[in-house]
Amino acid sequence: MKDFEYFRPKTIDEAVSLYREGGKGARLLAGGTELVNEIRFGKSQPDLVVDLKHIRELDFMHPGPEGVSIGALYRVGDAEHSRLLLESRYNAISHAAGTLGSPQVRNKATIVGNVCRASPSADLIPPLMALGAMARIVGDGTERSVPVEDMLVGPGRTVLNMGEIVTELEIPDMPDYSGCSYYKLSPRKSLDLAVVGAAVMIRTDPRVSRCIDARIVLGAVAPTSMRAKRAEAMLIGAKPRELTIDAAAQAAAEDSKPLDDVRASAWYRKRMVEVVVRRTIGLALEQVKTRR
Repeated sequence: MKDFEYFRPKTIDEAVSLYREGGKGARLLAGGTELVNEIRFGKSQPDLVVDLKHIRELDFMHPGPEGVSIGALYRVGDAEHSRLLLESRYNAISHAAGTLGSPQVRNKATIVGNVCRASPSADLIPPLMALGAMARIVGDGTERSVPVEDMLVGPGRTVLNMGEIVTELEIPDMPDYSGCSYYKLSPRKSLDLAVVGAAVMIRTDPRVSRCIDARIVLGAVAPTSMRAKRAEAMLIGAKPRELTIDAAAQAAAEDSKPLDDVRASAWYRKRMVEVVVRRTIGLALEQVKTRR
């Protein structure tokens, strides 16, 4: 492990300045569950590390009339056990949080960090995309909001420019007669990376007789988490009956782009996409019926 400079800023402006000045050799530390191990085993050799943990204003989860805001230091473990999330239409976030890694990892890892790592098998990205989450990005004298869906460029790559920091995620309010669910297929409930992950958001009419809006997001079956837009189009405007759901699940599987790796073959993943999407649509519809 090579030597590096280490800074603990106490304000966002100070962090942005240090991060920008560090250039390509700078790394951000929030939970540190990925970066610390990468440094330890030589996979990352930064010249400078900017530790965000002392910027207390970034550690929050606030409900509001327009939705929920999650700060850059809000931990995955906090989301897993948050009563506010568990007992609301945002409980897909809590469920996804509970499937990430081990309890020790969840108590350190942050939701924003999981997004910024941009792993194809990330657990929090699919439900955040399904819920229409926006990332607030702060740079040197700049600020912008980008949909989480549009942040992802490729495995481990995002649209963030040098010196930019995601300070919070903003999740819009979910309308009545809507539900969102996340399902992860993996050898174990947690600890393992997803073989297939799927998040589904469904909004229906008051009688749950017609689908008004739908988002289906797949994880671990493409270079980034992906929207299954052809499957979504099959649901929107249709009755949420078994035949329609089956067709949408099949379309999602056909449009997925998995690769063979040590966890599963592409052949198996494609077939499991169909199973997982069908199941997740059903879970989302159950939420519509029980929470309307």
